[in-house]
Amino acid sequence: MTKVKLVPVEKNLENCQKIADFHREHYDRVPYMPTAQDIKNGSSNYFWAYSGDDLIGMTGYYLKTKTLAETVKTIIFKDYRGKGFGKLVSEAIEAEVKSRGVKKIMSTIYSFNIPMISIKLKQGYMIEGYHPDHEAPGFDEYSLGKILK
Repeated sequence: MTKVKLVPVEKNLENCQKIADFHREHYDRVPYMPTAQDIKNGSSNYFWAYSGDDLIGMTGYYLKTKTLAETVKTIIFKDYRGKGFGKLVSEAIEAEVKSRGVKKIMSTIYSFNIPMISIKLKQGYMIEGYHPDHEAPGFDEYSLGKILK
């Protein structure tokens, strides 16, 4: 089976700009795009996702507490969608936060992102909330969480 490798992104201003540009270029249908300064000043940890030598997307997390992490909006390149990479990247970021002592992981996912909601539910996440107009009118989100064992 194909493996996914997560490569940490050092949070200097140049890399933070690359992440912000990456969001604008590859994550469509979102009301809020982070700026390089937002990323640099925030508590997020970003990773480039690779399959072999191919860059397939990006993911990351925020530590909300010592034992709770929330994933950032994961991006899988359109050419790699529908091929199981979303599942693999989700598993990889879960393993990453677990290795850092996190006991629970959560995600907020737009209600129209049915493929990622389905992936998370199959991986044992539970729907913990529904947030209408969460980031902007028409951008409803589900909160999903999973206790890591």
